[in-house]
Parts: sequence; C-alpha cells; structure tokens
Amino acid sequence: MADYQFAVNKPDRVLINYNTVRSAELKAVYESLVSNRTVQNIVSDFAHEKEDNVRDCISFLHAIDLIERGGDDRVVSPLNRDMFQNLEFEARFLYHLRQQRFPKNHLTRIQNVALETADRSVTLDVLLPQVKGELDQYDFAWNETKLRMWRALSTQLGLVSETKTRGVILSPCRRLLYDLLELYEQQEDSTDLYSALTWIEENFFNVFEMTTGSPRVHPAISDVLQNMESEDVLELRGMSDARDTVTLPESVHAQRSRSVNVYDLATLPDSPTYQYPLSQFEQVITQ
Repeated sequence: MADYQFAVNKPDRVLINYNTVRSAELKAVYESLVSNRTVQNIVSDFAHEKEDNVRDCISFLHAIDLIERGGDDRVVSPLNRDMFQNLEFEARFLYHLRQQRFPKNHLTRIQNVALETADRSVTLDVLLPQVKGELDQYDFAWNETKLRMWRALSTQLGLVSETKTRGVILSPCRRLLYDLLELYEQQEDSTDLYSALTWIEENFFNVFEMTTGSPRVHPAISDVLQNMESEDVLELRGMSDARDTVTLPESVHAQRSRSVNVYDLATLPDSPTYQYPLSQFEQVITQ
C-alpha cells in the first residue's frame, strides 16, 4: 500500500469552524475529481450551490489531504487515491481525519471523548463539559455550535446517528463496520477480531471501552456487531486456541457478556440497513 501523503500549503482555518460544509457536498465535490481540475470548473459544476460553500468544501478536502492544490492554487488534483482504492468515501473520510496531526486532529477526538461515557448515547449538553475538560489544549473555545458541526458531519458519514429523545447514538452504521472488517481481511488475510478492531481504532475511529486486560468492545459498537450477527451477516466465534480475545458486553441479543476472537462475513445484503446514510439520501432524491 502507498504511503500516506500530507498536502502542502494547507489552509490554516480550524476544521470544526467549517460549519457550513456537509458530507453530501464534500462527497460530491471529491467524486467529481476524476482528474486534475480548476477550482472555477468545479464551482461551475455546482451552480445550484453557493460559490463560497463549494470553495469551503474544496478547502476542507485540501485540509484533510484528500486533494492537493497546485502552486498557483487554481488547479485541484486528487491525493492519496492509491490508498484503499475501493473504499467508500465515508470510511476514507474518517481515515483522513484520523491521520491529522495536532492541532488538526480535534474532529476525530470528539468521538473518543463521547465513548468514554460508556453509554450508548449522549446529548450535546452532557458532552460539551467533557470535551471542554479533555480537549482544552486547542487554541479555540468549545461550544455547542462546534459540537453540532461534528454531529452533523458524523451523522451523514454513518459514524453516529441522531434521535430527538436520546441525542447522539454512538453506534456506527452497519455498512461502515462491514466495509472495514472486510478491508482488514483483504489487507491482512486474517479474520482475527481483536487485530481487526485494533486496526479500526488506530486508523478510523475508537471501538474499545477498555483495552487493558481482556479488551472490551464499547457497548455502542458491540450492539452493531451483534445486530449484524443476528441478521446472519457476521459470524463471531470463540476459539480455545486463539491468542487474543475481545469481550462483547451484554445486549438485547445476549444476557451475558461473551468472549470472541474470530469473525466471518457473509455477502453484503442488498438492503437499506446496509447502506451509508448518504446513499439512502441519494436514493430518496432520485426517486
């Protein structure tokens, strides 16, 4: 696999202050880059959008190394396309957020803090003081506007979901976990669950509640794995001769926690349940 490349002359703007960008527009702009293009050419493609918003999308994609801009800043080209070539935009986007160095790593760290509650959901008014306390090293003040930006972006990417009664549900969509487990198996020729989840946590988003002793998967992540298992899309097994095991906490599918160490994926179902939120939205628009 090719080495990750950081873009040059990246914008100084704080990522979480791009509060008008949405994942749908970011995805559309990124996927329009089949080759090098000028900024004005891209803007013309999205005439129904405000020009400033399209330019913000280009700037954001540049800031997280999904695109490069030429020396005169007019030409835009894809960057890091050789990494995980068949990976969907949503997972690729999360990978790029995870690669950012301080102080541009703040967007990926919000989910880390949210999972520390050990709850399956969290409201922004509960999350805000936790973020203020743990992520106070950044040169800006945290507020609900910034967390709403993170929530909107993460919901559209399938990292979390939102409800009126419970706030932010910290479970990723099934398709995201399916794609990453499948990618790990393809990359490493292994179905060791602990190694796969560790790889996901290092490169995409947090999945563990506890990593010392017997690693314990966070309930919000475990719920999705067990939902996939109940739908015969994922098989989770414990093998006595396996070296590393992970603990799945109790859920609606199991009254007790259990230890597992290998997984097996069935064919991806042709079902809305196994689509990314943006794909479901696109289908509604085209119907």
